[in-house]
Amino acid sequence: MRFNAEIFDKLQFLFKAYRFNDHQLHYIMKFDNKVQKNIMKKALTLMFQVVPILGSAFVEDSVEPYWEKVEVSNFKDILTIVDNEEAFNKFITSRTNEFTGPQMKACVYSSRKDSLAIIMNHMICDAAGFKEYMYLLSDLYSKLTEDYKYVPDHLFNGDRSLKRINQKFSLKDKIKVLLLQNKESNKSSDYKFPLSQGKDVNPFIVTNTISQNRYLTIKEYCKKYKVTINDVALAALYRALYKTLGLDSSSELNIPIMVDMRRNLRVKNIDAICNLASTAITYIDYDIKDNFNDTVMKVNKDMNLKKTKFIGLNGFVKLSLIFRIFKYNKIKKTTKNLFKNPLIGMTNIGILDSKKLSFKGTSIDEAFMCGSIKYKPYFQVALTSFKDTITFSANLYGNAEDKKIIEEFLNLLVSELP
Repeated sequence: MRFNAEIFDKLQFLFKAYRFNDHQLHYIMKFDNKVQKNIMKKALTLMFQVVPILGSAFVEDSVEPYWEKVEVSNFKDILTIVDNEEAFNKFITSRTNEFTGPQMKACVYSSRKDSLAIIMNHMICDAAGFKEYMYLLSDLYSKLTEDYKYVPDHLFNGDRSLKRINQKFSLKDKIKVLLLQNKESNKSSDYKFPLSQGKDVNPFIVTNTISQNRYLTIKEYCKKYKVTINDVALAALYRALYKTLGLDSSSELNIPIMVDMRRNLRVKNIDAICNLASTAITYIDYDIKDNFNDTVMKVNKDMNLKKTKFIGLNGFVKLSLIFRIFKYNKIKKTTKNLFKNPLIGMTNIGILDSKKLSFKGTSIDEAFMCGSIKYKPYFQVALTSFKDTITFSANLYGNAEDKKIIEEFLNLLVSELP
């Protein structure tokens, strides 16, 4: 059985080839007690029936790449069980192999309170798709605890293409965003995050989780000023970057953010695990004399304006045209010139719903999701909300000096928040 390789499947593959990121998504959570490993393994295995493309291998055909189904019995590392934190942390920054499959793998750190990490190939889906996978997995695990012979009867094998979004807009709207918002999805500042020049690098993930009290304070702030958590986080990032980079009021810093284009669908929970995330370039008239509230209001104004002008659509229209006009081998040769990957960016993965993310017989104390691990000089901050906390994260192939720099930067970013 073959599956189409959609536009973002190919693009994420090329991002790794051209050293932008390693196209892996990461999910980590800590339970309040033990999980049943045999049921977890069975749930993970059955998920290849629910989402068939996960049990496939990527074939980079020069004319048109595709996915080829692989027998699940060939997969040896669907679930790894370790008994020490060092091995668990090493797994967290590991990669799937797109050429052999499977396109996800999991690890349980077995201790008094178990932890679970899942690595997902970003070629398969974006963060919203990954969340949907996790909700399906937790539901399947829960059903198996009640009936070990349970077999899922639903299938996530629908249309994974950008047509889902593009068909929601008229030709007039598409032409409009293509002509008037040409730089909306493919532009970035020349400013680089101050990383070391060290060449001896290893992958790592740095996190900074705020307390519940701090989170509730931020929510009250958002309610009072009628802004979003995304506005607040982006404002804090702007302020932290202006300080870290030593910029002044005349500097023009653009921060690209990810936009989940499912926002344009009437039914958000669709019948496919896929990539439907676009990019929007934010810009504010920043003044170094601004207080935090001034910055938030400027960000909110910029975001509200973008939302009235089909935010994120420019990227989808442009990509659809490029991949329709040019063959894959041509796009592969010119990717670096066609796509200007942002040197600095932000992605708000959003809320991990604790009601949907529920493994029967245990509860989850902590959880967060983060995106691909970047290669220098690229840098991105991600944030995930779970149970009245926010976890900020940044991933990089770097050294100890880079890790310290990023830890200090996330501390600075958090210090800017209400």
